[in-house]
Order: sequence, then C-alpha cells, then structure tokens
Amino acid sequence: MLALLERPTPRGRRDDWKERDTADLDTLISAMGKRLQAEYIEGAIPYLRKHEPELWTKLEVLDHEDSIEALLEYERLFFDGLHRYVTFLDVKRKAA
Repeated sequence: MLALLERPTPRGRRDDWKERDTADLDTLISAMGKRLQAEYIEGAIPYLRKHEPELWTKLEVLDHEDSIEALLEYERLFFDGLHRYVTFLDVKRKAA
C-alpha cells in the first residue's frame, strides 16, 4: 500500500495549485476506492456501525473532509476496521 510521508510542494503558478490539488485528490479517491473494493468483506459496514461506533464516527467525520490527509487517514482506519471485523469473524467461527 502506498504511503505518503510528506505532501509534495506544487511547482508552477500559485493559481494552478488548487486545480492540481483537486485533481490529485480525485485521483487518490479513485485509487482508494479500488483498494477498498478489493479488500471489502461483506457485512463489514454493519459490523463497524454496531460494534465499533467510535471508529465509525471517525470515518464519517473524515468522509466530509476534503484533504489528502483526511483521505489517507480514512483509508488507514477503514482497513483497521476490516481487520477487526476479520478477527471478530474468526473468533465467532472458532467459538461455534
């Protein structure tokens, strides 16, 4: 998974920065969506809403922010939630 350690400083005219940032964010959102679709497990969202309300609240807040930092944090938290869900399913399967 790609990790962005520092946000690059755009070069060129200052007026172009906002357009470039928007395009970069759109590209990152699209790529993140593809990664999440590839890893998504059926039932994860209902699980997160019911059993991980703090995590779900953080995801909802981040979903309304338009920044690369928020996007990266959203993806990290969502994958963390998926891992928790897999652990929950594994424990439940072993108990049955």
